[in-house]
This record gives sequence, C-alpha cells and structure tokens, in this order.
Amino acid sequence: MSHALIADLGGTNARFALVPINQYQPQEVRVFSCKEYESFFDAVSTYVEQCSVDFDSIDAIVLAIAGPVNQEVIRFSNNPWHFTRQQVQEHFGLDKKIAFLNDFDAIGHSLEVIPESELEVIGDQTEVDPKAACWVLGAGTGLGVACVVPQDNGANIVLPGEGGHVDLSTCSDQEDYILRFLRERHKRVSAERVLSGMGLENIYEALAHREGIEKRLTAPEIGEAIERGDDPIALATLEQFFVFLGRVTGDLVLSVESRGGVYIAGGIVPRYLKHIKRSAFRDAMQDKGRMKAFVAPIPTFVVMSEYPGLMGCACYAAYLVNQA
Repeated sequence: MSHALIADLGGTNARFALVPINQYQPQEVRVFSCKEYESFFDAVSTYVEQCSVDFDSIDAIVLAIAGPVNQEVIRFSNNPWHFTRQQVQEHFGLDKKIAFLNDFDAIGHSLEVIPESELEVIGDQTEVDPKAACWVLGAGTGLGVACVVPQDNGANIVLPGEGGHVDLSTCSDQEDYILRFLRERHKRVSAERVLSGMGLENIYEALAHREGIEKRLTAPEIGEAIERGDDPIALATLEQFFVFLGRVTGDLVLSVESRGGVYIAGGIVPRYLKHIKRSAFRDAMQDKGRMKAFVAPIPTFVVMSEYPGLMGCACYAAYLVNQA
C-alpha cells in the first residue's frame, strides 16, 4: 500500500505521522521537541527509524511549516531549523513526491476532510456557504492565518500569508493601555504580540502593571491560574485575549467576505473552549460600526481535531500522488 510521510513542523514541536494515500487519519504519530534536535533531518531520521512501514512504500512527503515556504531557504518563524527544497528531495530520494505547505495552509486543506463532529460552533449557528471563501487562524507559539478558496475539482486553493504580523488595533481604554505598554518594549506591536502563548504572557504583564503590580507569568502558569480561578488578572487576561481574537477575526472578514466561515485552530483556543463560548469574542468580532451587519452572519468554529495540520497534509498528499 502506498503511504505518505507527513509532518507538522511548528515553533515548539515537530509532529510526524504516516498515512495511507487517500486516507486522512494520521497513524503512528510521534511528537518531538524541536529544541532537542539540531535539525529537521535529525528529527525526521529518528522518526523514520521508528516507522513500521517500509520506506519504499512511502511515495510522498508533505511538510507543514511554521513560516513562509516560498523562499529558497526555508526558515521557521519561531525555531532555528532551516533547509532547502533540494536538500529535502535529496534526503528522501528523487523518486518521492515532495510538497511544502505553510502550517496554516495545511489546516486550510484539512477543512476538506475534518468531520463536522470535530467543529465546535461559537455564537449563533449561521449558514455556511460551502463554495465561499473561509478563513483559518489559530494562536499557539505564534499566530497563523490563511484564506481558503474552495474548488469544484482538485485541491482547495489556500492563499498563504503572514497575517499574524499585521498591526494590532485597539478599541477600549484597557486595550490602549496594553498597546502603549507593549510599544515601549517592541515599538511596533503586531497581532501576534497578544494572540499567542507569548501574547497571553504580554497581556497578563500589562494588566498587572496597570494595577501597580510588576509580575509576569508564563503561559502555562496563566493556564493553571485560570483553572484554579484564584487570579483575577489571569481571568481578565484570557477574556482580553478572546476580545483581541474577535477584533482580528472581524478585520479578516472585512478583508475577504468569508461566507464559508472562520475556523479557529492552534494550541490555545481549543484548550479553553468553554471560556471562549462565554466570552465577548463574537461581540468584538462584530464591533465594526456600520459594517456590523456585514460581519455578523459569518459563522465561527473551533477546530477540535487533535492533528488538523497532519490531516491537511494527508489530504494534500492524496492530490499530489493521484495527479501523478
């Protein structure tokens, strides 16, 4: 049976898996810490040694990468690995089909195969137009964004970009304070500065400073405080996080009328599903003045699949092999 080797290479972890061509549920998933391997090749060699499938049965390699993939040298936004397409081709063999996807391109392709049962509605359910464009975004180590354009025949078109690095906008006194606080440190403040693991830490520190407290917690420590419910600043941090997420989501919808919906993935939001459901996320998304009626009908979902990036790689691998 023909297989694909698929990988979701992030800023913190590298996830490797195998999948039979034309199937989409990742098998033999292994998660490696990027900092424990000097290079991608060290990590993937370790994985291949553990595979139960003979390497000759692997016909395609599809890599989802946390950073731009249209460069001669592939570099990651939040980890020091780098390589070229030629190096990867030579490593696996000239007879193998190889593709690089931005990590959120991969999640865009996963929308073709993710079961509806793994999508959680945020806000009132509104009609999805399956032929209309949609957005995928998600906060984790960084903030990823991609626009998906469905196709009647062939793979969906995923328009890649680095939308997580757009300028941050504010609409309240508290948000103005956070922006000023972060501007003193970074000069230019992007959306990723508040919508990421680092972003949670930044929001917490800014809100603490506003209360006259010099304190910064790590993202895991903030998560622990939220679960305990004994730290008002931690709870306010998460609420502000979802408000910023709503503002950015609404801006995306204004940029492309995404009647196909907005799909939120990444490592943070699915972890706090009950919190986003009762947050002001949708209110902030729709807070667009006279354009509220334009934004309000757009449905939003949280992607609860464990490995959506790998599922997207599997979907793309099938197109890659079948069109050969």
